[in-house]
Amino acid sequence: MTVIKIIAFVIFIIACVTIYHNTNSFEPKKRILYIIIGMIVMYGITSIICAIDINDIQVDNEQAINDTVNVIKMIFTPINSMVILSSLGNTFGKAKDQEITTEKAGRRTIIILVAFIMILIFETNYIGDFITRVLG
Repeated sequence: MTVIKIIAFVIFIIACVTIYHNTNSFEPKKRILYIIIGMIVMYGITSIICAIDINDIQVDNEQAINDTVNVIKMIFTPINSMVILSSLGNTFGKAKDQEITTEKAGRRTIIILVAFIMILIFETNYIGDFITRVLG
């Protein structure tokens, strides 16, 4: 479990650096606030997905399912954050610097959010299967 936590921490650090780098149009305080709020939102979304997935699973050991869900949250939260928050931050920064129009930024944002929804659908299936295989 310690190795998994170390790997999750490394992924988290990489996600923070990537997001920070992709929001370079904003001042450092706003970048850090964006990362913190974004990670909290991503954690909430990942928690909802896990709650949906474990709803139908019957296990004898409740601690095993809690540990498995915590590991999933530790890994998927920074990965989702890296993919979505970096892309959104880059788009917002380009719109702020007027490298792209607000209309184009809006279209990009919609595309990113649609892609995120598709990723969430995939993750819901993957996480449910993963939990079932690990605990089944």
